[in-house]
Amino acid sequence: MASMDSHDKTRCGDGGRRGAFTLVELLVVIAVISSLVAALVPAVGKARACARRGACRSQLHDIGMGLRMYVDDNRNRMPIAAQLPSEEPNVPTITDVLLPYVKEREVMHCPADRQDSYFEKEGSSYEYPHYLRGVPVDRSFLGKRWGETNTPVLWDFRPFHGREGRPGAMNFLFGDGHVGNLE
Repeated sequence: MASMDSHDKTRCGDGGRRGAFTLVELLVVIAVISSLVAALVPAVGKARACARRGACRSQLHDIGMGLRMYVDDNRNRMPIAAQLPSEEPNVPTITDVLLPYVKEREVMHCPADRQDSYFEKEGSSYEYPHYLRGVPVDRSFLGKRWGETNTPVLWDFRPFHGREGRPGAMNFLFGDGHVGNLE
């Protein structure tokens, strides 16, 4: 029996007491967890921003399909809509013009448009240029110069997705329906 008792003591390592965290070990564990959380928070924020940018691009693509249907129904002419609806109250908004083609008003709300809320103020998070009113894209000033592929027809009111001047800070819908950066 004596050998069994010594064996039990050896197995426990400290004369039979079960191990528990000391205060120092507990503080080390808390410090490690805090460091991991501090490292993950910026990554989560960047992932959310990237998801909002992707959702915005997807919405602009949907708007582009609706815009193409509108143009097809209207002799290849772009809509007559206000560039800044709050300053042109007698001109319809791009949202109102395209609503029959996009089916829901919320598609005109960029997920990153939260601070200034252009959507609530202007009825859209996206700006529609005055130079396209009622003309085919390829006959517009920019269309003649750059072609439909390089002519922006709708874009974020401001750089919702990053610092101004950086690629990806604003999303653009081009005349041919693709969404990307202004280059």
